[in-house]
Amino acid sequence: MSLQTTTVAVLIASPGDTRAERTAVEEAILNWNSDHTLRSKVHLLPLRWELDATPLLGRGSAQEVINRQFADSADIVIGLFYSRVGQPTANAASGTVEEIERAIDRGAAVGVFCSSAPLPNDVDVDQLSALREFQTSLQARGLLGSYASPEDLKTRVRSLLESAVAGIVTDTPSGAGPTSTEPRAILRCEYLSDPTGNLDNRGRLSVGPRRQRLRVSNIGTGTAEGLRVDVDPIGDGESPVIGDDTSVERLLHHSHFDIRVALTLGTSPQARVTMTWQEQGQQFSESQIIRWM
Repeated sequence: MSLQTTTVAVLIASPGDTRAERTAVEEAILNWNSDHTLRSKVHLLPLRWELDATPLLGRGSAQEVINRQFADSADIVIGLFYSRVGQPTANAASGTVEEIERAIDRGAAVGVFCSSAPLPNDVDVDQLSALREFQTSLQARGLLGSYASPEDLKTRVRSLLESAVAGIVTDTPSGAGPTSTEPRAILRCEYLSDPTGNLDNRGRLSVGPRRQRLRVSNIGTGTAEGLRVDVDPIGDGESPVIGDDTSVERLLHHSHFDIRVALTLGTSPQARVTMTWQEQGQQFSESQIIRWM
């Protein structure tokens, strides 16, 4: 039996020094589809210029072709930057900037993320200067976010997709479109490792073992009832030693709870953390990959 869905096009706009980030965003989009499409009848279609553009001679500049073929049709535009702004076009500082500005002008949902990682040794000063200028203009419009790594970017993009899709897909007549309740709670998990220690009688810090924990945060607008967290190793190795109860009766929005963990020599370098909860009697689940080292 075929599944009728509403397709939401998501453009991944970025210059050439963000290849790993583009892949991370596409993985976040596909993960969203795995969690939501069957239930909500909404499918996100990732678009990347290097995969989806068809070269056409005599039809204008390369950027004009990209704009016509799919960039100007995207419902959501996710911009990514590291150290470069990209190659200039006739109308903007770069093709990526042009796609973002055109999306803003036509009222699409736009989110732009810039890397906070150290810059490369061979950074192009002119490219970096142009990027900083564009970042300043985005900050003035409240459109700029940051990410520390591709894995961190996936989490931030997932939050953007939750809110953007909710704003795009409206209620439909009975028998068409989404039929299930979407979760209002949005759960995210991160691994934290902080040094511990005490001051000696001379006021010097005596560093002790690191305090390691998983922090589960609810960044949504609803309460997660009966929340349970499961940690499963990926690849060779075992899960870390869990030192706390991995369930909580209620996790309110904009709150978090910590689970103590201890890594051993046999701990797998990464794990899948699955968070399962209920809202108004309906069960929801969210999975996230955590790297310990």
